[in-house]
Amino acid sequence: MSRADLLDLVAYTEWATGRLTEALATVPDPLRRRRDDSAFGSLLGTFAHLVAAEWVWQQRFAGESPPGPPDWVGVAPFDELVRELRDVERARAAWLAALPDDALERPLAYRTFAGVEGHNRIADLLRHVVNHGTYHRGQVAMRIRQLGFSPPSTDYIAWLRLPGRAGR
Repeated sequence: MSRADLLDLVAYTEWATGRLTEALATVPDPLRRRRDDSAFGSLLGTFAHLVAAEWVWQQRFAGESPPGPPDWVGVAPFDELVRELRDVERARAAWLAALPDDALERPLAYRTFAGVEGHNRIADLLRHVVNHGTYHRGQVAMRIRQLGFSPPSTDYIAWLRLPGRAGR
């Protein structure tokens, strides 16, 4: 996969998460916080996990291996999570802009929360970040629908069909 293809996937995931974030903003806070039987306890909890995972991977890309999720993950209100997400996206854009083309094939060393060493190619880790986001956006969209709201399409093909993307 080329650098352009990876950057395309990152741009797509940011677009899709942005659309879902806008939809989530229309859900009243008490419904976002309502306890459910999901893995993260609520709609807001699932969104917080998505944002925290993006943060963790950006920390790892920057050479840090946080020992756990950020402190704000379980307590931040929706608006703060959106700010954290935007900060991660800005940091990732700057990191990607400075990353040499050949670096995508290099392994990145990091530690998991359990302290286990990991070594994966940067290109593979970027694919993981995109895939992880897709999985949890699906969970958020399903929960938004269950609460009686309409989540937007975040399909990759919908992104490809945007004006200015023709011919890709």
